Amino acid sequence: MVHAGDSILAQNLAKLRRTEPELADRIGSAAPAKMTWSNSRQGALTASINHDGRKIALASRYDPQAEAAKLIEKVDLKKHAGIVVLGLGLGHHVAALAPLITDQVLLIVFEPDIGLLRATFDRIDHSDWLGRHNVILYDDQVDRAAVIGRVEPFAGLLTQGTVLLTHPPARQLHADKINQFGKMITDALAYCRTNVATSLVNASRTISNLTMNLSYYAAGALTDDLFNAARGYPAVCVGAGPSLAGNVDLLAQPDVRRNVVIISAQTTLRPLLERDIRPDFVTALDYSLISKRFYEGLPPLPDVTMVAEPLAHPSVLECFPGPKRVTCNKFLDHLLGDLARPMVPVQAGATVAHLSFYLAQHLGCDPIILIGQDLGFSNGLYYCPGTAIHDVWAPELGAFNTLEMMEWQRIVRHRGNLEQVRDIHDKPIYSDEQMQTYLKQFERDFARATQRVLDATEGGVPKQHSTRTTLESALREYATRPVPVLPTACQVLDTGRLARLEQQLRQRIDGVSELRRISARTLPILRKMRTSQRDRQKMAHLFDQLTPLRNRVDDLKDIFMIVNELNTVGVFNRARADRSIDNSHADESEHQILRLDRDIENVDWLIQACEEAAVIFREALKNVRKTRRDTAARHAA
Repeated sequence: MVHAGDSILAQNLAKLRRTEPELADRIGSAAPAKMTWSNSRQGALTASINHDGRKIALASRYDPQAEAAKLIEKVDLKKHAGIVVLGLGLGHHVAALAPLITDQVLLIVFEPDIGLLRATFDRIDHSDWLGRHNVILYDDQVDRAAVIGRVEPFAGLLTQGTVLLTHPPARQLHADKINQFGKMITDALAYCRTNVATSLVNASRTISNLTMNLSYYAAGALTDDLFNAARGYPAVCVGAGPSLAGNVDLLAQPDVRRNVVIISAQTTLRPLLERDIRPDFVTALDYSLISKRFYEGLPPLPDVTMVAEPLAHPSVLECFPGPKRVTCNKFLDHLLGDLARPMVPVQAGATVAHLSFYLAQHLGCDPIILIGQDLGFSNGLYYCPGTAIHDVWAPELGAFNTLEMMEWQRIVRHRGNLEQVRDIHDKPIYSDEQMQTYLKQFERDFARATQRVLDATEGGVPKQHSTRTTLESALREYATRPVPVLPTACQVLDTGRLARLEQQLRQRIDGVSELRRISARTLPILRKMRTSQRDRQKMAHLFDQLTPLRNRVDDLKDIFMIVNELNTVGVFNRARADRSIDNSHADESEHQILRLDRDIENVDWLIQACEEAAVIFREALKNVRKTRRDTAARHAA
């Protein structure tokens, strides 16, 4: 609310500046739109604006609040955790939504007219909803990358249901801009859904890979001594797009090679080696066993360092014939407890191409030059000729199944997700939903980057927030001095830390077993409470039985948090149930039943997660024991 001595505008902008300082400054500097203001018959302010010779009402002349209530009728907070409002106008409809917005809801408001925003904020107090962490206001100075970056932290909410509300006057005034932003937010929702679905589906496999790589994480080389090791020197991040064949040979020139840091995605390692280009780093994060094929038959590579996220399939770290480093992982740090080592984090990648970019940033490289990042099917191809995936396909090739046919089959297999886009030459090419998701993440990253980002792909789709160039031009301008010697990773694991890791894993397994036992005892009590709602004496007795069990779970909060990394579906369902209960109009007795139903389902999921965690951690313990024996034997030899 407006405080005495503060103008309405000052109070609105002060609140908005908490979350959108640049937008607050733009509104404060803007000239207010010319609007005709009046009081409605019900007393609330209303206004109209001239547009193309027509006077358009921004709110009802009779009852703006009733009109706002009608507009927001289709919002059902039991179903919708995301609300997108296209058009603010005078904001009566947003003000009506504001009291309903809890921390379990994200509200996004788009108003393309900065002058209208200024005029509205001059006259109407919206400080009750501006500046909340879960309310985002946009004007027309926004792009796809900015939308992705801002909404990504709320991905879990948005995937639980989102509703779009269009303010009718905004459609009349700015139809094109409303449509453009609607497309941006739809793309952002698709991006969030993809990431959340991947996390839900792959949780078990991810945790299994993480724990099977514990030996490297707890006792091997990390990425800390790479931090800023090549500050101010150019890096070339090599992807596997079809255009790579057109310019990658430039990196084989000795005068060029010594003056750049080369970071290869695992799919392009073999083509580089075949061209006598030895990258400094190769990145890995794929959780599938097929990734092992990328490293089979490689010669020793003492001068090529693998930088892997610890969720990569364990065979990748086992097979790679050179030094290895692993990046920071919060789950493993939590699992390790006091055994965890502090690290400067390298951002987690959606793909090896993204990880290569983040590694270049970690190294302090500037500029970062991208090649082979087509993110579209240039020339009807999916991969650059000679990439490792072609070796995987080799057994299937023949007179009636050529490599070109395999490439095209790979594309059309997902024809339901294909879309035609314009490439850097403004020619039509196909891309797909997955590649468009990767593009959005790249554009978000480029927008945030403090380094210069040069897109020297020379093919594929254009990328916002990067400078398009050729590889030859980029190398001529920036590869002008030798890169300093980069730190070498120790290839020997620390046997003392491995021994401590064994002990820590045994303790975690004991904790998981205890949490499973307590959960199993809790479940029948909750079920009895579900059927005993009207028996106060029995309910009091059941609460007495439940209290020590709850207290014991509180004592095991570390184990509970670890197990919940596996219990992603249960956690997701719990959050959705909480929102539904919070927005239910049931009486207290019905609310109690809903909460018990939620708790019964949640404990059931928790028991399953404990059982799965016990299996995964026991396998990890066997692996650590074997690794410690093998390491000790090598030391003794």
